[in-house]
Amino acid sequence: MTLKLLIVDGNPADRMIVRRMLLASDLDVDVHEVTCVSEFLALPLQDFDCALIDARMPDKDGIEGLTEACRGTSYPPCPVIVMSGQGDGHTAARAFKAGANDFLIKDTLTPNGLRRTLVNAIDKWHAEDAMRNDWETQQHALRSAERASVAKTRFISSLSHQLRVPLTAIMGFAELIEGKGLGDDQEAWQRYSEYAADIRRSARDVLSLVSSVMELTRLEIEDGVTVASSFDPRVTLWEVVDAFSEEVDKARLDLRVDDRKAPKSIFTDGRAVQVIMTNLLSRAIKATPEGRHVRVQLSRVDDERCLFSVSDTGIGMKPEDLEQLIRPFERHRSQALSDDTGLPLVNSLVHVLGGELNLDTAPGVGTTATVVLPNRTPERAAPQKL
Repeated sequence: MTLKLLIVDGNPADRMIVRRMLLASDLDVDVHEVTCVSEFLALPLQDFDCALIDARMPDKDGIEGLTEACRGTSYPPCPVIVMSGQGDGHTAARAFKAGANDFLIKDTLTPNGLRRTLVNAIDKWHAEDAMRNDWETQQHALRSAERASVAKTRFISSLSHQLRVPLTAIMGFAELIEGKGLGDDQEAWQRYSEYAADIRRSARDVLSLVSSVMELTRLEIEDGVTVASSFDPRVTLWEVVDAFSEEVDKARLDLRVDDRKAPKSIFTDGRAVQVIMTNLLSRAIKATPEGRHVRVQLSRVDDERCLFSVSDTGIGMKPEDLEQLIRPFERHRSQALSDDTGLPLVNSLVHVLGGELNLDTAPGVGTTATVVLPNRTPERAAPQKL
C-alpha cells in the first residue's frame, strides 16, 4: 500500500533530509511538499495518510497552522506529526495541545525511527477516528471484550491519547515554569501565571475525562443500578453553579439561573442528577464566546416530572449531526470542546433514570439541552452476589 505523505517545511535542506529518510525506509510512499502554512491549509488534508509539519514556518507558526487545520476540534483531518529543531517540552506541549499525533526532533531522525513514528501516528489516528465514527460498534465490541481484543486495543489507544494531550501540556508548562525558561522578570512571571492556569485547566480535563470514563464503566458493569433518595434539586443545582463561578467570571459570561418553579423535593439518584447538571453546564460554558450569556432553568413540569435545561449562545450545530454527539469519543467537526464523554454520559444517565434528553440547536444560534426526569425514580436493587 502506498502512503500519501505531506511534508510542510520552509527549509529545502530539511525537506530533502526527510524525503531521503522516507525513501530509505521500507515504506512505499508518495511524498508531496509545501513550503508555507498557507499552502498547507489550502490542501484537502483528508486526502493524505499523514502530514509532517515544521513547528517554525516562514509565514506563520506551524503549530498555530495545525490549530487552524483542526477547524475547532482537537484532532486534524489526517494524522499530523510536528517536527522541531529543538526538543524542549514547551514546544512538544504546544504541539499535542494543538492536535498533533506525535512530535519529532529533527536532529534525532533516523529512517527506522521516522518509519516507526509514522506507522504509530497513522494507526493511532485511525483507531481514534474509528471510535469517533463508529461508537455503536465499539460499544458492542467492548461488551464482548474477551472475544474482541481489537476493540480493547482501540479503546485504550483513544483513551491514552485523550490523557496524553493534557498530561503532556501539564509536564511541558511545568518544566518551563520550574526552569524559569522565559526569564525572571515581571513579564516572564505574567506568562508563567498564564501557563499555570493552562496546567490547572489541563489537570481538570484529565480529572473530568477519568471521572466520565469511570462513570460510563460503572453504568456498564452495574447494568444501570441507581441509588435513589429524596433531596432538593435546587441545592444540587446551586452547588454545581457555584463550582463554575471562576470560569464564568473569567469568560465574562452572563449566567442566569431560574429555579422559581423548581420542585422542592424529588426521589431519584442525586449523584446522577449532579453529574447531568455538571456536564451540561460545563459544555454550555465552553461553547459560549466571551461576553455572551448562558441560561439555566430548573422547573416542575407536572406532578410526576421535572425539567432541567441549559441554553448557550455558542456556535451551535446542524440538527442532523445531533445523533453523533451522544456517542462516546465522537465529536462534531466544528466543535471546539473537549467533552468526548460528556454528552454520552448525560444521555446514559438520563436513560437510566427513566428520563428524556433533547438537544435543540442551529448553526450560529447556540444549543439548548433539555432533560426531563421523573420526580420519583423507583430504586433498583443491585444484583446479589452468589
